[in-house]
Amino acid sequence: MHWHPSAILLLVLCAAIGGHSEACSTSSAPSEHVLLAETQAETSLQPPAAESSNTQKSPGIAANSIGTLHVGEHVAPIEIGDALPPHQRGMKLRVGVCDLPPWTIAPTESRPYWSGLGALVWKNTAKNLGIDYTLSVHTFPSLLEAVSKGDIDIAMTGIPIIPENISRFGMTPPFDQSGISIATRVHSALSFASVTERVIAAEITIWLIALLGFAGLFGFMFWLVERKKNSTITGSGLRGFGESMWWSLTTLATVGYGDRVPTTGKGKIIGALWMASGFLLMTIAAAVFTSALTAAQLQPLVKSPTELITSRVGVAIGTTGDTYATRVNIPAVRFATFEQAVTALREEQIDAIVGSSTTLAYLVEQYPGDHITVLPRPLLRDFVSFGTRFGLDPALEKRIELEVVKSAVSAEYSAMRASMLGRVDAASEQDEKMQTR
Repeated sequence: MHWHPSAILLLVLCAAIGGHSEACSTSSAPSEHVLLAETQAETSLQPPAAESSNTQKSPGIAANSIGTLHVGEHVAPIEIGDALPPHQRGMKLRVGVCDLPPWTIAPTESRPYWSGLGALVWKNTAKNLGIDYTLSVHTFPSLLEAVSKGDIDIAMTGIPIIPENISRFGMTPPFDQSGISIATRVHSALSFASVTERVIAAEITIWLIALLGFAGLFGFMFWLVERKKNSTITGSGLRGFGESMWWSLTTLATVGYGDRVPTTGKGKIIGALWMASGFLLMTIAAAVFTSALTAAQLQPLVKSPTELITSRVGVAIGTTGDTYATRVNIPAVRFATFEQAVTALREEQIDAIVGSSTTLAYLVEQYPGDHITVLPRPLLRDFVSFGTRFGLDPALEKRIELEVVKSAVSAEYSAMRASMLGRVDAASEQDEKMQTR
């Protein structure tokens, strides 16, 4: 049985809110309080100004109200209290962040705020719940360490939901999917052997057979109508048919020596049909051959996971790619960030990068002319979420989880994801087509 992603998110959320809700059941009945708030157009992430102890409740969420959660086509009634419990109002959450595109992207001169998909989710969560917070900047490994020690309350970036992380700190429901993939350079591999291999490939062989078959068919028809009246193809049946095939092939190749021409009306009609058909067939065949030679010329430097062991591999320290390389004993050069690893790949210091599918897809999009590609088959698939420290107030934690899910299934999030990655799902099934950049 295959579950729709929205159904999975709904089940996760229902289990998470179990302590604050009645039994989760599917319902399409309208509710007085609809908790699916409209998403906002803003994309910046800056801590809101400190509020007084009289922080107002989030609009649209009344104390102990029954609300309706919409996730895709699924609807479930839930019970929820104030936007924040009374003892939580006015407090500041300690939020940690790191530069890990496309989830969280550090400020620049032209964009002086944190941005990215994870930043959008947290911005909506904090705004809808009226949360005040402070931001501290970390590296990815130090961010995980800080939330595991309780030095921060929320680790705000795309953290893979894997056993190693679940054992160290709490995690919200997933807001996106990712995985582990291989990024590598595309290089020229044009040689006699590669061209020969492509020429004998199935589609090219079929076209060669088709061309020869049509040439033989029109040559045979030409011989049937011309053999008794055309002196250039008279003689024995075998010799006459050979002369007709010569005429057919020269017509197909648009050479037209003029040494064999039709003399009868039927022969001229057959010749005209063959010239038109031959032109069309040769045009299509030329496109097929050109495509095959281009494919033979541009090939990924690393074609499969089995080639990693003999290649120069780079990973970002503390990421799932680093963990994977260590687990399968792949020697790897460790970089502080993915950006440094991509720079090394572009400068041919390494042959491949093993890391987050979504992060690599985003970074490859930034260098469209450098012939870098992400292999279509990921090594592993996973989901990402925020990290939360153990011991965070349960009521607050459940409300944060609700807002994370709401933001993840919003149209605003989908549009931003598509604009950043060039496609809606960077980790989707692309096994039949490799994206070359």
